[in-house]
Amino acid sequence: METSVSLIARLAAAPSETDWRRLHDLYRPLLLRWTARAGVPAVDADDLVQEVMVVVVTEVSGFIHRGEGAFRAWLRGILANRLREFFRLRNRRPVATGDDDFQDLLGELECPESSLSKLWDREHDHHVAGQLLIRVRGDFAPVTWQAFRLQVLDGHPARRVADELGQSLNAVLLAKSRVLKRLREESHGLID
Repeated sequence: METSVSLIARLAAAPSETDWRRLHDLYRPLLLRWTARAGVPAVDADDLVQEVMVVVVTEVSGFIHRGEGAFRAWLRGILANRLREFFRLRNRRPVATGDDDFQDLLGELECPESSLSKLWDREHDHHVAGQLLIRVRGDFAPVTWQAFRLQVLDGHPARRVADELGQSLNAVLLAKSRVLKRLREESHGLID
């Protein structure tokens, strides 16, 4: 299975429809939540998300992966710029954000050390990890997934999981290792 860095590289070089669909399906829900948080009216949200994706499509060939969180930060910057442009072109202020001046907060979103930027990072990583868990689950036998889930997601000790599933300790440890390896491959370059 190709890693997410490979996905980004394929998008930059010779993207297939499947590559674009995967990127779109992975990021659309997150981007919609952030446009809603910014006060973008629901009737405009899909168009704005499409604009973000168009920028990704046209500029991904110039994206240089410079360590953990690079793609996440790059996407955050694109979102902030498109939000700023959206409100500038429409000459109106966002509503229902809890702040009188969301334009200042867009600057915060671009600053890697701001609380808003850190919130984006946390929500991004949580969202992407959840989507990747869904994506890879079908690649494993049910008992393998259950051993992984019980150990990693539910926090049960491996010995307890082995006893509960009627598996050897080695089998449940290997299940955990196999799923984690796959998740690392899928998330490489997208989340820390």
